[in-house]
Amino acid sequence: MEIIMTLGQRIRSARIEKGLTQRQLVGDHITRNMLSKIENDSATPSVRTLEYIARRLELPVSYFIADSIYSDGSSPDGLDEMRKAYKEGRYAECLRLLEQHKEVSTTDEGYLLMARSALGAAHAAFREGDVAAAKEYADSADYYNKQGMYYSAAVDAEMSLILCECALKLDISEFEENAAEFERAVREISFIDRYKLDRAEYLIRMNETELTRKTLSEVKASDDAMKARYYYLSGACKMAEGQFEEAVEDLKRAEAIGETAGTDRALERCYMELEDYKMAYFYAAKRRDEE
Repeated sequence: MEIIMTLGQRIRSARIEKGLTQRQLVGDHITRNMLSKIENDSATPSVRTLEYIARRLELPVSYFIADSIYSDGSSPDGLDEMRKAYKEGRYAECLRLLEQHKEVSTTDEGYLLMARSALGAAHAAFREGDVAAAKEYADSADYYNKQGMYYSAAVDAEMSLILCECALKLDISEFEENAAEFERAVREISFIDRYKLDRAEYLIRMNETELTRKTLSEVKASDDAMKARYYYLSGACKMAEGQFEEAVEDLKRAEAIGETAGTDRALERCYMELEDYKMAYFYAAKRRDEE
């Protein structure tokens, strides 16, 4: 008699046969807790996660999904009931419905609904004092938020904050890791540093160099484009104050990091003021070639 195993049972059986613990199998791809839920068929792995598990276990993906219902990527029918549950704040019900309909929950919109419903359920559980359930829901939100095409840094930040609060009540050793994830997600969604760079440029044009310096001192440039602009504006501020040698240092930093509109023109002017006509000509020619 042939024994038909569920997806979770097949993963667990293959892992044990391979001699791997749950921690060894997941690596850094997902949490051990999430794998446990997948093996117990209380969570559905995304196609991406299933492909990762198959590679680690040296088995074809088809081995795991032979009798499973997985979306082919098209938008399935049956979403209306899940959407209604989510809209009405029945987050646990929405999760239950999604788990019942794998052809829905393994689509991009399914992952999105799973992530946002799990986040809503985490908030509700935490308010009711069920911290363990809140942590479990937040872990699920973390997993599903990173699947599909609808990743949200805002969901990531909110989920990490809940996990920080759970850590304070359950296991304080997990606080720092969740706090670091929260700060990373907040930086990703925050526009404050872009605004401060815009304000610094405005203040330079208004000849408010003291306020420009203060504003730039508050900027935390998170990528090369922002760093280049930061150094360009710092150089422009020093130019406005007549500090041309110091301005060149900042402008050259901006130039080394990446293209910033106006850098060549600013360097040309600085070298003219410093009477280094050879370098002034170099940047003038470079600017003309680029134009």
